[in-house]
Amino acid sequence: MKKDFYTKLYNALNRSKDVYLITIVSGEYEGENIAGQKLFKIDDNIVIEDERYEEVWGDILKNIKLNKDTCSVTYDKKEVFIEYLASKPNLVICGGGHIALPLCNIGKLLDFRVTVIDDRKEFANSDRFNLADEVICGNFEEVLKENIFNKNTYFVIVTRGHKDDRRCLEFAIDKDYAYVGMIGSKAKVAIVVESLLEAGYSRELIDKVHTPIGLKIGGQTPAEIAVSIAAEIIKEKNINQKTEISEEILKEIIEDNQAKVLATIVEKVGSSPRGIGTKMLIKEDKSFKGTVGGGSVENAVYLKGLELIDSRSSDVEMYNLSNSDASTLGMVCGGKVKVIFEYI
Repeated sequence: MKKDFYTKLYNALNRSKDVYLITIVSGEYEGENIAGQKLFKIDDNIVIEDERYEEVWGDILKNIKLNKDTCSVTYDKKEVFIEYLASKPNLVICGGGHIALPLCNIGKLLDFRVTVIDDRKEFANSDRFNLADEVICGNFEEVLKENIFNKNTYFVIVTRGHKDDRRCLEFAIDKDYAYVGMIGSKAKVAIVVESLLEAGYSRELIDKVHTPIGLKIGGQTPAEIAVSIAAEIIKEKNINQKTEISEEILKEIIEDNQAKVLATIVEKVGSSPRGIGTKMLIKEDKSFKGTVGGGSVENAVYLKGLELIDSRSSDVEMYNLSNSDASTLGMVCGGKVKVIFEYI
């Protein structure tokens, strides 16, 4: 049942939908503990993990609000954790020049799926971009039309000339992508903007494009400029309180037949190493994927996960990282985190 649910969730995320994943952290239904029960919602479509609880879910959904953020709410003595989920982010780099190379490497470090496009073989090849997930050599306009990119895509336009810049920008500007940015001098940007206005694009639409691209950190070298672009992308990415389930964790849940426990931070008070929605998957063979912050607190979560695998059960645990408890867990940051452990 769990595997089937997570398979449907994985497929939904790959279809680039806004997905709400809702978990009951604590509560009862007809005298039964229903902590760990899940549902996800896409538009008006609802997928319930266990149809036996359709009635309780119907009541919950009528009385909570989904506002494109991740939060915990309480209704009818049930604590409910709502995650506004995003698929793995895509970084599409149009242009394979000097800035594209460090940006590709930074993108992979940030766990983006990176695609590089250029029409020059000497720039668009896997030897040059050995970390990229995909390198495509071809006409920009044709390549972009032939490929499907989901809403969680970040477009960076760094081609060698304003004609190609415009072609790439025309493709991306009126689509609901997470980010569109274009590099260029004031003169180059002005030429592209003027041509778009003449073509009938509105000033409001054009103003959504990040140009000049990147945060103003005084970058001079290609690597420094790539850092400024990546920093701006991170800023935009984190405006909404979205969470992610890594593709690696989802595939482990779906494809690996051994017992496992998914640990998720559902509440954080004060300072803590990681935010709400952070996940770690602990497996019966004692391996794990993901992280909830490292250090002794992560070790405590890991050991708890193994204990629950042995007992074939789910649980909720609060880790107090302040005062005397901080030294016990090897932490000095203070605060608390609540973790739900879901047996799969």
